[in-house]
Parts: sequence; C-alpha cells; structure tokens
Amino acid sequence: MKCKGVDIPLKAVLFDLDGTLIDSKKDIAAAANAARVHFGMPALPLETVTGYIGWGIEHLNRKTLGTDDPERLSEGLKVLKGYYRDHCVDQTLLFPGARELLDFLKKRGVRMGLVSNKPHEFTLITLDRLGLSPYFGVALGADATPNKKPHPEPLLTALQRLGASPSEAVMIGDSPVDVQAARAAGMRVGVVSHGFVAKEYLNAADPDWLVDSLEEFLEILA
Repeated sequence: MKCKGVDIPLKAVLFDLDGTLIDSKKDIAAAANAARVHFGMPALPLETVTGYIGWGIEHLNRKTLGTDDPERLSEGLKVLKGYYRDHCVDQTLLFPGARELLDFLKKRGVRMGLVSNKPHEFTLITLDRLGLSPYFGVALGADATPNKKPHPEPLLTALQRLGASPSEAVMIGDSPVDVQAARAAGMRVGVVSHGFVAKEYLNAADPDWLVDSLEEFLEILA
C-alpha cells in the first residue's frame, strides 16, 4: 500500500491512545482527583488536569498533587491507580472516525500497533474494554519498554514486532511527545488537534501532517 501524503510503501501505522483514538480525559481526571480527595484536597478543574496528561502517570500524579514528597506521591499513586483500574472507561469515548480509520487500515492489510505513555496494564485494559484490542498486532504502555516516549525505543520495538521498518511506517498521535518520538525513530508523523494539546504547540512541533479529525487520514493514507 502506498501513502498518498508521501510516496513511501506503507506497511504499518502506530497510534497513540489517549487524545488520539480515545477521549479519556474525564476518566483520567477523575482518577487523579481521587488522589487529591484522599488527602483532603479539593478536586482540580478538568482543564487543569488535562494539561498534565501525556507524559506518564508519575508526571500526572506529581502535578495533580503539587508535591515532590516521595511518600505522599507513592500513596497518591496507589489511590489513582486503584480508582482508574475500576473506572478507566466510565466516560471514555472513541473520537469520531477512530473505528473507521482502524477498519480502513485493517482491510488494506496495514499492520497496526499502539504505543502509549499510559501504564501498560491500563493500556491493555482500556483497549479490551473498548473492543479495540483485535486491531493491534502489538500494544505497548509506558512501562512495557525501559524508555517511554519521546524516546524512540517503544516505537522501534513495536515496529520490530510488526515486521516493519521506520521508513515503511507512520505514527499518529496528538502531542509534541509523539512527534519527537517519531522523529527520533525516523518515522513520518501526523497529529490530530482534537486531543489534549493546543494547536499552536502542535504546529510548533512541525509534524508531517496536522489534521482536525481522524477522518482526514483516510485520504492521507489512501
């Protein structure tokens, strides 16, 4: 299969999860705020917590609790994880066009992988509960490899398992972290603006494609 956006053979597509394929910010914020409530702190607004998403659960926990105290962070992380394990898809929805794009690529024989900075356990649980697991030949959460995005290791690991080289693949995400990881891995990269990062920051990251909806990739990857 050729990629219309750039003349390369397209063997594989890697996806980010949160903010790219799914709108999960309400469930993530609820879990983060559960840790605050545990310590008698008021819940933060959804918009505030959303700004902390994308760099891993430790970053989210630290920013939400506003502390660097190891014991407090450890306790808070246990509360956050416990809550999220039970409620990770209560309010989570697929973004418009997500399933259509996955079906489109599947029908064309393009191998698909998922690389997320969400903990590996929750990545697999979320995919399973949303019925997305069958689409992916490999799914890696933040702790599935020694380094997480923006390091290229998880992308290169996913491609190796899919039997594709960076020049035969495209990364689709929603943040500068995805762009940085893809560039470091030697991949083309597209980002959607419906995620958790303002469009001005996505523009500054200089992806190959910046789109407003996943449907646009049906044309780009045709």
